[in-house]
Amino acid sequence: MRFSQSICGLTLAYAASAAAGDAATKPSIILIMSDDQDRRLGSTDFQSVLHREIYSQGVEFINHFATTAQCCPSRASFLRGQAAHNTNVTNVHAPGGNYDKWHQAGLDEDYLPHWLKKAGYRAEYVGKFLNGYNVVNANITPKGWDHVDALLDPYTTYYNVPVMSQNGERPVYYKGFHSTDVVRTKALNRLQSLVTQDEPYYLQIAPYAPHVQNDVHRTVPLARHMDLFPEAKAPRTPNYNPDDEHHRIGGWPGTLPLMNQSTMDTADGAFRARAQALQGLDEIIEDVIAMLDANGKLDSTYVIYTSDNGYHIGQHRLPGGKALFYGEDTNLPFGVRGPGVPKNVTSQIPGVHLDLVPTFLDIAGLPKADWPTFLDGQSLLPQWKDPAGSSAGLNAGDGNSKETLNIEFWGSCTIEAPNGAELGAPFVNTTYKTLRMLGDRQSWLFSVWCTGEMELYDTAADPYEVTNLAGTPEHETVLNRLNALLLVTKSCAEGTCRDPWSVFTPPGGNGTDGEKITTMQQAMDSKHDAYFASFPRVHFASCMQYQDIANEAPLYPESAASPKGLGQGARRPTGNFVTTDAGVAIADAEFYGTVEQRHATLEQVYAQARNLTDEELAASAAPKKGKGKGGDGGTAEKRWGVQEVPEWIRLGHD
Repeated sequence: MRFSQSICGLTLAYAASAAAGDAATKPSIILIMSDDQDRRLGSTDFQSVLHREIYSQGVEFINHFATTAQCCPSRASFLRGQAAHNTNVTNVHAPGGNYDKWHQAGLDEDYLPHWLKKAGYRAEYVGKFLNGYNVVNANITPKGWDHVDALLDPYTTYYNVPVMSQNGERPVYYKGFHSTDVVRTKALNRLQSLVTQDEPYYLQIAPYAPHVQNDVHRTVPLARHMDLFPEAKAPRTPNYNPDDEHHRIGGWPGTLPLMNQSTMDTADGAFRARAQALQGLDEIIEDVIAMLDANGKLDSTYVIYTSDNGYHIGQHRLPGGKALFYGEDTNLPFGVRGPGVPKNVTSQIPGVHLDLVPTFLDIAGLPKADWPTFLDGQSLLPQWKDPAGSSAGLNAGDGNSKETLNIEFWGSCTIEAPNGAELGAPFVNTTYKTLRMLGDRQSWLFSVWCTGEMELYDTAADPYEVTNLAGTPEHETVLNRLNALLLVTKSCAEGTCRDPWSVFTPPGGNGTDGEKITTMQQAMDSKHDAYFASFPRVHFASCMQYQDIANEAPLYPESAASPKGLGQGARRPTGNFVTTDAGVAIADAEFYGTVEQRHATLEQVYAQARNLTDEELAASAAPKKGKGKGGDGGTAEKRWGVQEVPEWIRLGHD
């Protein structure tokens, strides 16, 4: 398709919806998702607009978590409503997974936009989609969306060289702009069209900020924000750069030396750059709210702000990065405003990204009979409307437990700092299974590394996860309960993910089933000691870079090891899947995002835009295709033919 055609469609012709119900009365949904944003280090303290327009006008949930602290698997789990062990998209690249694996597994044929469209919604997406969606495979359009305009690898990480594909068309380079401004401008253009229609809609806006730019190991903010917050430093939390006496964690982080002054200075610079980059996110929030308000749609729209995963800077001697189970990496900023949501409330009710799909389907009014059966989460809409409820999600027993959260990771891991290689990155023995408990009376973090090392923290008494209690005799009974729960959460699907306690029934007298266990407090009764001690220890046969069922046995309940267990019944097999890679063919050392570009129009964004040339596409494809474990192979779909790249044609409205 020619470039001049790729920017058509500003005036949309909507097809009549066949969904039941009065679509005009349904609320719309806007999700703004940042990339790699911490909550525990105070990043949101630099976002005055987020506080003014979302937190103070709605609810901030301070116990919202990612179940995998890495971009692609977290986003895949969110879009699919399944834990990573059920999507089998477990990393940002092969062998664990990426966009190619997502597509070849058929996950793109049955996920969020398809379900929302059943409810009569229009579904649109602007920004970063999944890692591995690149200039080589961009024509394999993300399915389900009525409109998708996605950042493309490898340029996703180059803030000032934004390249995007609109609905699978030939990649376009938006020269002279910072990607945050391009995403903002394009998203506002879509929103302006959406608010003039009668149909309800879902719009996801996903800029790359504040993720590091990979080649410089730090965030690159918009030029207009680069001088802000000159005194900002990474918080010196109790787990910041701990001395030898307090550095007793497991896995590869336990091998790291103390950060020296140079490393701490670099980490502080990274923290400042992240705070600066978040101003671009605040501008997106500000403009979205203003447009909704100007069109009389603010009160009928849910606006949600969150991130795909968290981030650490200096905690446990780690200069920068994510992919760990600690609170900094998994506890996310999360706020919502909208119909029925009270204002200016801070809630401790837990939630995870797996819960967002069922929440959106609940909002959309899709009949439960039309919901996919494989969802691992639960609707949070009751908690959004009653965030002060003392038992809303904190206590189990009704099949809707949020007392226990599963966190998991596979594959290599790096340190996002200039000295990462000096510290040994990339690391390979990084796989782990983790249970986080957020009960109102019991609060724990229990993790098992693939190396066999364990970590146990009483997070009520030790919120910074400094004192590892694993191996202490006085905590053996607690560890036995958590180990049994972890056996379930690492194997769970559907109901067992929502309420892992449901599988436990300690024996009663004369060999009969005893009482059902519904909470950790109940499980701690000494009469259950022998029962919970009887469960095998969570362990790995070896450290592998991808999910392997035999390597992670045993599973509990045993049905998880069936041919349809771990999500296998809801996706295609992907052994040795074909994966694409893409190289860089364009460079620009300038910094964009000037004050003058703050309110750039779509016409201005397109003024210097151009298609990638055939030569640039050929250079990008130079790395060729490879294979990754966990895929079934196959051939790529056809790419764009040889085209004449036209000169700039004035943006039309045809």
